[in-house]
Amino acid sequence: MYDMMMKRQLTILGCGLLLLSASCSSFFDVDADDMLKEEDYIGESNELYSGYMGIAAKVQDVADHAIFLSELRSDLLEPTANAPQELWDIYNHQSLEGNSFADPRGYYAVILNANNFIHKAFEYRTKYPRAVDESHFGPLVSGAIRFKVWAYLMLGKLYGQAAYTDAPNVKLDELHTIPVLGMDELVNRLIQLMEVGTNQINGQLVLNWGNVLFPGVNAADQDLVWNMICPSPEPLLMELYLWAGQYSRVVEIGMPFIYDNGGNRYKIGNDDYNAEWIQVFTRNPVTKTRVLINIVPFDFERNQTNRLIRFFSNTYPSVYYLRPTEVAMNRFRRQVRQDGHTIGDFYRGENYTFVQQNGDWLIRKFSRDREIASEIHKNNVHIVLYRDADVHFFILEALNQLELFDEAEALLNGGINLYLSTHAGNLQYPFNNEVWNAQLNRNWGIRRRVDLGPVYPAGLSKNDLNTPEKVEAYKRALDELIVEETLMESAGEARSLFTMIRMAKRWNDPAILADRVSAKYEAGMRETVRTRMMNPQNWFVHYPL
Repeated sequence: MYDMMMKRQLTILGCGLLLLSASCSSFFDVDADDMLKEEDYIGESNELYSGYMGIAAKVQDVADHAIFLSELRSDLLEPTANAPQELWDIYNHQSLEGNSFADPRGYYAVILNANNFIHKAFEYRTKYPRAVDESHFGPLVSGAIRFKVWAYLMLGKLYGQAAYTDAPNVKLDELHTIPVLGMDELVNRLIQLMEVGTNQINGQLVLNWGNVLFPGVNAADQDLVWNMICPSPEPLLMELYLWAGQYSRVVEIGMPFIYDNGGNRYKIGNDDYNAEWIQVFTRNPVTKTRVLINIVPFDFERNQTNRLIRFFSNTYPSVYYLRPTEVAMNRFRRQVRQDGHTIGDFYRGENYTFVQQNGDWLIRKFSRDREIASEIHKNNVHIVLYRDADVHFFILEALNQLELFDEAEALLNGGINLYLSTHAGNLQYPFNNEVWNAQLNRNWGIRRRVDLGPVYPAGLSKNDLNTPEKVEAYKRALDELIVEETLMESAGEARSLFTMIRMAKRWNDPAILADRVSAKYEAGMRETVRTRMMNPQNWFVHYPL
């Protein structure tokens, strides 16, 4: 028995090393069209692990896709003269049929592999019940569910709909035969998957990979990247509930999550104050777990790279396809610091999110550590699926809809830290838990963390909200401030377009999105794009399956 356990442990570790090493034709060195075949899928228990990691490989294939597609359709990016026509077609809102940058098949590859894995995992457990480690089986299936839910949510946000299936053994060229769900119905289906799941396993079980790969080793000595690869249940559920308009659930899940059982993660504290903010995008993610929740890792030395630096940098061998727009850069430049008079987002703007190098403006957020020609292409740029600011934005957006304005503004501006002192004796939900507040007192707020002063709805006062109309006006104005802050805090992370879509839909006002997106175009094109984006159907990419 001991030998069998050791053999399995070594096999799992081997699977793990595959995920980190291209020398074994790693899981991340795959073709997006490759489907796991039924006849050679899970033949023995260790393939439960390798199959699961195969799903993660598909996520890496598609990790940078949404950044290029959504940020070109938001206000951050525009193509350079070097860019291929396909990127210009996205920017100019042309037909995208056959456009490789708009192709959704990478997300469907994640989904179909997850469906195959779930089906064959249950089939194998039924056939060989004694060969399955139940403490691992449930979390592995649950993780596959979350990979699938994440991929479907991305499809919904980018394309406004998705061909939905739970069936195994579906091929990519059969997608056109599958019924399509619109965004609202899709979100409800995904919430059900997360809450109920399949065969009594839901999407909320988490596997501690450190204990699987390195049993008996202290957590501090484990490679914690393993626990960051699959989307965590809490932020995934929070985002789904936000899209569904279930704002109380967002807060109910979010507050315990950022409390973190009294730990130091996800607090938006002064640990990552000012210039340290940028490090989470370029430094070893294991050292930045205060901020990072889930990532897709890459490692240049093992032939694992994405296209961010290649497309954003103008240092050879990069190709410099995409650059920041003037309107996006100017948003950072007009921010007011905490002193009340200094202008400019000093720690997120110029020299951080963007910079002028070699005579051109470029996105710097992901390359700041190694920029000389001999090193620029060696950066190990991980792509963030969820981080601390994401969950704070989710909570403060929900608090705003719940008309808890002081509490929402605390997360946006000065943090729970200032709220607790200015509201002493009058603490309101969700900041009225004395036990939690001992740790949440570390929260500095999204703007204060980067030394920016507070912002509030212009021309409106919380002390004068004596009619429903004034309440709604304040709520909408705060929503628009959330949009503006997301455009800066989350620039280049594929967040802002989706926030604008949600706000425009909530207030039944396409101008919330159309005005901001069209502002980056030259005068002759600006009104054409604005008119197009005033139609909600054009918020999404149209790509035939």
